[in-house]
Amino acid sequence: MNKYIFELPVYRLSEKEYFSEQESRYKKHYKEVFTKNGRVKSLVSFEDYFEKALRFDDIWKYNEIIGYIRLYFSGHQIRGEYYQHNVIHIRKTRKKHFAYKTHKLAPEINILKMSDEEIYTSIINYIDSCGIELENRYIDADSFRQIGKYVQWNYLIQGKYNNALEPIKNPRATF
Repeated sequence: MNKYIFELPVYRLSEKEYFSEQESRYKKHYKEVFTKNGRVKSLVSFEDYFEKALRFDDIWKYNEIIGYIRLYFSGHQIRGEYYQHNVIHIRKTRKKHFAYKTHKLAPEINILKMSDEEIYTSIINYIDSCGIELENRYIDADSFRQIGKYVQWNYLIQGKYNNALEPIKNPRATF
């Protein structure tokens, strides 16, 4: 039986690349609209134009997602199902229909008899392997990286969900 643990969004491009693409698109539009024969027709600076134009643009975090990796334990292995926007060419769009692509995006990793820290590291390694498989895509694992190191993975695998999210008993930890 599979135990699903986390879903990771996959983006068409990173947030930095997205805003770089937006800026170049706006520069081109600015030149077409506000420049004629090499002279500026308006007193609007590109910076003002760009700032106002971004207000009406898409939100990267939710509109650039093209797929999801659904991480799960299958016995003592880490795997990740992959769902992707069901089109031939992925481009910027508001209408998306996700379809199941594969039951394991990268080769599974065995976690038998590992400590919680080793399991966490193995999951991070699996996510990195998925990044290699999804070349030129951005996998947002920030949320997982923030909470994953605090989960008691062995309890979670064994089905002891009540204990899995309890704070780890560490006398030096201060919260």
